[in-house]
Amino acid sequence: MSIGDVDAAVPFAIREVEKAVNYMVGDSDVAVFFKLGTRSVLDRSGIDRSKDVGVTGVFDPNVEGWKLTFRADGDTIVDKETGSAWDILGRAVSGTLEGSQLTPIVHANHFWFAWGAFKPDTKIYQGRKNQARA
Repeated sequence: MSIGDVDAAVPFAIREVEKAVNYMVGDSDVAVFFKLGTRSVLDRSGIDRSKDVGVTGVFDPNVEGWKLTFRADGDTIVDKETGSAWDILGRAVSGTLEGSQLTPIVHANHFWFAWGAFKPDTKIYQGRKNQARA
């Protein structure tokens, strides 16, 4: 993703483990959600046998006066501030903020060799334990 003049990436392997990433990109807070259930069209000749690569949503975590931080609770993404549950599209599906919608941030899932060739200064999220500001 690119926010202002800062390029940042969250590797698939980390997304799959953490499922909800709270990240500061430049001066902007970002929430990255991940959910399994989407198969790769590039993996096998039959999509039914392809690897589950999941799907990602990236959002501004500020909604209705709240700056939210997210965590995974099993397969559910929950904000720490209100306990509301969120879906992969950034919609609150239960809790205090039910019916609220996070603002999406434009992003894409790229092969690193394609992105990195054009954006070599990209800040790469290293995981919750090693998190640093991009």
